[in-house]
Amino acid sequence: KTVSRNQLGEAPAFERVNEQGEFKRGAIAEGREQYNLLTYGKVVAITRQAIINDDTSAFTRVPRMFGIQAANLESDLVWSQIVGNPTMGDNVALFHADHGNLGTAAAIAVDSIAAGREAMRLQKGLDARTILNLSPRFLIAPVAAQTKAEQLLTSITPAQTANAVPESIRRLELISEPRLDGGFVNPATGATVTGSRFHWFLAADPAMIDLVELGYLDGQQGVYTETRTGFDVDGVEVKVRLDVGAKALDWRGFWKNPATAL
Repeated sequence: KTVSRNQLGEAPAFERVNEQGEFKRGAIAEGREQYNLLTYGKVVAITRQAIINDDTSAFTRVPRMFGIQAANLESDLVWSQIVGNPTMGDNVALFHADHGNLGTAAAIAVDSIAAGREAMRLQKGLDARTILNLSPRFLIAPVAAQTKAEQLLTSITPAQTANAVPESIRRLELISEPRLDGGFVNPATGATVTGSRFHWFLAADPAMIDLVELGYLDGQQGVYTETRTGFDVDGVEVKVRLDVGAKALDWRGFWKNPATAL
């Protein structure tokens, strides 16, 4: 069934109450994002001969191999939300000028990061009034821009003040993700999500605002595995299942720069 994530906005702003005046009633704005969990899985068969001849203990590595695939699946789902720029609950794309989180194309640099930080700090709540004052915590860059980002974040004290990298920028945590550089498949739709080796992002602290939720079926977080011994054919069948879904919950915690060069 559809999972709904309701967002409570900010408490109503205080109003002055005059002597013998009445307190006025206020309302809290609400937003909602929806998504569905989907089931993913696979069955592999291992013959009796393969088990007997397993001199390299490959059979014992099967659970770990499936665990790696599950982690890759979850990463594909999460990054599909960021790279794929999905439509949000307000019928506007995640990164859009109307959301105030889409910058002017520029490579990773002090000035362009400063522009993103300014936009994030000026974001307003669901009441369109309360200034959220969000600060970026993560700099998300494609692999092609990883070295340039590292050079910026580890910049030493320059000879001229004009060339200094502010400490607030150097404190950013770098996430370099290869899925940003090129195409990968969104497991939920089977469609190819096309990235860019130039686009980069800023993201706030998830403790301050919702970013992307990775949800599991209640009571079955992680990969479920079961085995069955064959009867008609000697061997063992291993079935793995993962019920999972991902959804971007709030656009205000993200900022994107659609750069066209490194």
